[in-house]
Amino acid sequence: PLTRPDLCLAKESAMAAVLWLHGLGDSGDGWEGAFRRVAAKVPSVKFFHPDAPEQAVSCQGGEHMTSWFDIATWQPPMRPIGLAEPDTPAGLEDSVKLVHKALEAIEKKGIAPERIVVGGFSQGGVLSIMAGVSYPKKLGGIVSISGWATHRDTFASKISPANAAVRCLFSYGEADPVVDLPLSQKSLEVLKSALGDNLSEAKTRRSEHGPMPQEMENVESFMMSCLSA
Repeated sequence: PLTRPDLCLAKESAMAAVLWLHGLGDSGDGWEGAFRRVAAKVPSVKFFHPDAPEQAVSCQGGEHMTSWFDIATWQPPMRPIGLAEPDTPAGLEDSVKLVHKALEAIEKKGIAPERIVVGGFSQGGVLSIMAGVSYPKKLGGIVSISGWATHRDTFASKISPANAAVRCLFSYGEADPVVDLPLSQKSLEVLKSALGDNLSEAKTRRSEHGPMPQEMENVESFMMSCLSA
């Protein structure tokens, strides 16, 4: 189960929500307060920052850490995550189920699914894409920062009819040292083929894995657009 109690603490008056998924080895706390403009502009919005379960990660020599799924080929700093990384990673389907349960819990608080944005960074961005498009009810939007698309050969079959036209922001760095540019470009191609004009691309000139300030501004603007519709 998701380890943070946030889902039990949401006020009944909340009218919109952001479910944000952190990256490998991080925690939900690492992203709390990251979307202050959204908090200020969207009435009664609530933010949920769950922790990933702890599990062995192959690229870290089997070390246990918070991880939404296994990563096999990353060898920092020499070898980024690229097209050779398995695109049906172990543990991903279990985490998709966890996110779906989290979304259901948010709905039970009185927030309509189309007023929920699910997003994440890096590994969390990967999960947000797959959990978002496969959710059986229409969501407000999906955000991925420095993530990538999995199930690239069968991606269209993973999309629920409800989210066939969901809005999605795919934000990536053209010199990201962790996620190789060809993987980002292939992911963009897959998402564009599946979602068409509902996909927004945000390519950033950065040589770091983490987002730049302007990139975060774009993400917040996208969230506000989704939650004000």
